[in-house]
Amino acid sequence: MQEEEERYVQIINDSNRKLVVLKLLSNFFNHKDFVGVLVRTKVIHSLFQKNKTLDINKLELFHIQFTNSLIELFQKIKKSKEQQYLLVSDEMDINADIIAKMKLEIGDEKFSDRTKGHAQLMSKKIEQLYHSFESGNTSFFDWHDIMSFSDRVKSEYYREISIEEYDLLTNVKKNLYENKYAKFEKKLLGRLNILNFKIKFLCGLECNNEIIEVYEFRDSNDRFIFVGNEKSFYFIDEEKAKGINLSKNNSAKAEIIAQLEEKNALSAIEMSTIKTSLPENVQDVLRDYLHKISSVDFLEDLQNVDEQTNILRTMLNININ
Repeated sequence: MQEEEERYVQIINDSNRKLVVLKLLSNFFNHKDFVGVLVRTKVIHSLFQKNKTLDINKLELFHIQFTNSLIELFQKIKKSKEQQYLLVSDEMDINADIIAKMKLEIGDEKFSDRTKGHAQLMSKKIEQLYHSFESGNTSFFDWHDIMSFSDRVKSEYYREISIEEYDLLTNVKKNLYENKYAKFEKKLLGRLNILNFKIKFLCGLECNNEIIEVYEFRDSNDRFIFVGNEKSFYFIDEEKAKGINLSKNNSAKAEIIAQLEEKNALSAIEMSTIKTSLPENVQDVLRDYLHKISSVDFLEDLQNVDEQTNILRTMLNININ
């Protein structure tokens, strides 16, 4: 009698430990069918715990045939999902570090604000050239401030164009004002004078380390270019420029930051579902498992080991990715 009591206590204690494991797995996966399995397993456990007249060996057999295999399967899945979760989390942390570093490198000053100052300086330089051509005065003219701007920002902001595109923009035959410091299309310089040299920077282009800056008039949509190596200014031939991207520049780093931030946002969504999402075949097995142990005749059939273990073989044969 004492031996039977000890065996009863041992099986009940072992059953309680399995319930604890099932509870932990249920909390991890947060799946309705797993919660159903936990509830049904607790009911079966309670049935044997409160009714000592029942054969306690059937509770042990239930756990051997069903609970152990379920725990084994979902612990494998849990380990796999924890690895997935860790990989995604690590990638998000790395991306966040890169984003923070690039934001520091870009700085707080917006490129648009920097180009406004550059356009104002270019406006003054053009006006200075105008007076130089008008008077014939060839006193020293300094390009340093203009060229140093492109040297600082071209690698980060200026758009790369092909040699063919560069030639389309720069190979022009125009009537020019020309001195040792610059070349200027006459019609363009005259129009700039009429409009009080009010211009705005549109974009910067680069080809084999040679730069072109595109400007437009503040009071019209007319556009012109400054060719850095020639120190020359020409109206844009809009027909030739149709296929060339002359939109505003974006920071290369800012584009990378935007891509990484979008990736992290998607990864955050993925992380929220990694634990709860289960492959279709696993969900099918879990559903069948719950249905089986919820059957009215389930406890009566527990002795049929071969029949009962078919579902478990299916479970254990599932490939866990």
